[in-house]
Amino acid sequence: MTEAREDQLVLTDETLNTHFAEAYRALRANITFSSIDHPVKTILVTSAAPREGKTTTVINLGIIMAQAGTRVLIVDADFRRPSLHHIFGFLPNGKKTLPGLSNLIVGNSRLEDVRLPSGFARVSLVPAGIAPPNPNELISSQRMKNVIADLAEDADFVLIDSPPCLLYSDAYLLAPLADGVLYVVRAGGQDKSAQRRVQRQLQQAKARMLGVVFNEAEVEETAGSYSYYYANGRKR
Repeated sequence: MTEAREDQLVLTDETLNTHFAEAYRALRANITFSSIDHPVKTILVTSAAPREGKTTTVINLGIIMAQAGTRVLIVDADFRRPSLHHIFGFLPNGKKTLPGLSNLIVGNSRLEDVRLPSGFARVSLVPAGIAPPNPNELISSQRMKNVIADLAEDADFVLIDSPPCLLYSDAYLLAPLADGVLYVVRAGGQDKSAQRRVQRQLQQAKARMLGVVFNEAEVEETAGSYSYYYANGRKR
């Protein structure tokens, strides 16, 4: 199987029974229970700054969701610095990019042309594709809205990775297109005022906030770290 690899902690077959994996199962359960009255299929995952763990969260949550028997489509909507195809080991021969989401939006590719196997059962990947000259224009188009709707028809869950909010406005444009938004915060050393400002702006963009993933919280019982899930400011 294709091996996911990166300088970040991604679940593998060997770590699916650890406390680290269990934290993502708790996250999956909280999303399920919080969306009983308002079903969630498309989830945008974002953060304020780079390296807070949003891409890791997208991948690990997708793997854990698929463990429950659901079909998951992981979508790289970070046209600024796409990374998912590298993490999953897809390095095109002699090329810098693979066709993906941007190609779907402009209409020169079909889903079957750009969807890649992740190496995990029931998890597929749509890379970012050719970098557009103006990502904001592409994201805010009607075509983008249509593509997200089409992807939701093809999977039980669509998890969308996006650029960090403090650097680009892309996530604010993507938020209303998703059924819900997960906001990732890395433990320690973060600018709390900036975090609050970003969360307010997401709400102003009419994002449905599913909760906050508190990432890299040290736990004494394990050698690693994992995520806690908060909904409406309360730990679950």
